Amino acid sequence: MTIEMELCRMKNSRHIAFTLIELLIVIAIIAVLIAVLLPALSQARVSGRRSVTLAHLRGLGQSMQAYMQDNDDRLPAMSSHEEKAFLGLSLLARRDSFPAKFYVNPNTQDTAPHIISDDGRPVLVELNDVEVVESTAVTPANINQIEWHCSYAYDNDVKKENRGRIKVFLGDRADYTTGRTYSANWQGKGMCLLWTDGHGEFTKHNHIWDQSDPNMYHHNEFEDEGGNEVNGDVRVTEGTIDTHMRFFSEEEDDVLLPN
Repeated sequence: MTIEMELCRMKNSRHIAFTLIELLIVIAIIAVLIAVLLPALSQARVSGRRSVTLAHLRGLGQSMQAYMQDNDDRLPAMSSHEEKAFLGLSLLARRDSFPAKFYVNPNTQDTAPHIISDDGRPVLVELNDVEVVESTAVTPANINQIEWHCSYAYDNDVKKENRGRIKVFLGDRADYTTGRTYSANWQGKGMCLLWTDGHGEFTKHNHIWDQSDPNMYHHNEFEDEGGNEVNGDVRVTEGTIDTHMRFFSEEEDDVLLPN
């Protein structure tokens, strides 16, 4: 190889190689782009999960309406309206062959039901691999051992709209393991709820948000059991329509969610 060829090769290699400063600039640009794009992608995923959750709730709501038409306007319940309300929800799956995923909010760690009870219902809640039924005692001591296959709380009480105001009867489940009545599924930004007029909504509706720690799952019935309730410094008002939306029995809610 001649000296002229070697010098030419060295000259070309200097043009191709990146300097350290150029490399750092490229890395910095990539880091900025990632920082800009990641929040947008994360928000898109959250928005998608909300849409999926609301679609599931609307599907359950349509099945609920069909059930009521065939059962004298009664909401699904296994034995009574004082039972663990999710048992009534499992009747809908048996009736309409719901996909198991309908019961799961994809923003949670809940898994779809995979066990069928002896009477053909999906097992929505397990405790030590055994279905949680009406006779199962759920307490603060064993709540952490529960395996959830249903992400939604359900109010199986009769819904009579008060002066045209709609009510909630299905939506995100309370955070029982930490004693919070307001769902933590969406970092406190709202809840996925199904209302008595049939619409699904992600909202901080004032009927719920009137209270700083909204006890929407129990004891907020205006002019009745919770009419004089004060939660912190916030009093239950006429605008705080009782939803009584619970997952367990009313007595269990009082123990699991004492606030």
